Amino acid sequence: MTLLSRITHTDVAERHHPWQRAVVAEAGWQQAIDQLATGRCSLLGLWGDAPEVHMALLGEESSNVAVISYTCKSGKYPSVAARHPPAIRLERAIRDLFGLDAVDAPDARPWLDLGFWNVRYPLGKTGPAREPVPYNFLPTEGEGLHQIPVGPVHAGIIEPGHFRFTANGEHVVRLEQRLGWVHKGIEALMRGCTLEEAAKLASRTSGDSTVAYAFAFSQAA
Repeated sequence: MTLLSRITHTDVAERHHPWQRAVVAEAGWQQAIDQLATGRCSLLGLWGDAPEVHMALLGEESSNVAVISYTCKSGKYPSVAARHPPAIRLERAIRDLFGLDAVDAPDARPWLDLGFWNVRYPLGKTGPAREPVPYNFLPTEGEGLHQIPVGPVHAGIIEPGHFRFTANGEHVVRLEQRLGWVHKGIEALMRGCTLEEAAKLASRTSGDSTVAYAFAFSQAA
């Protein structure tokens, strides 16, 4: 039995390769979340394309892949992360880029929008940039704890990222990351490009992974 046969869907998209993509209502979206929460499948991806969100699922066999699409009503969709925590960062990225909100999400803090973009929701209904506000790091409790902030500027050549260590001596109690400092907006830049122009942009996503990104884009195209 395929994953898609266990998810109620209203339609199957044409020309979606190599796996089928089905359009679901809230019931089908919740069934997919149930599959994840009970460990019957794995989350391959969760991304936006306003006004829709898309989710890719992997079954026990590598060929058992399902892609589903949900049209957000009033810019909202049921949170996947509420029952499957690995989806938290993906939902936060969807919100920052597309302005689509996950209902009952366990973490609605900004992820990629660090407060210095000149526009809000660049891939959705754009709006004025938000004012920078202090980031609310998760709390920690205990005696003898101290915090060590590292980055986003590093002494080496690694890409920027801010890491907040909370430690008790040599024991790290919590580590939180803030990434996205060099988010380039590649997806927005690709809109309207020819394949040749888009391939050049893809290969410039990350200087130390030029071949990987160019090859992946070529496969997708």
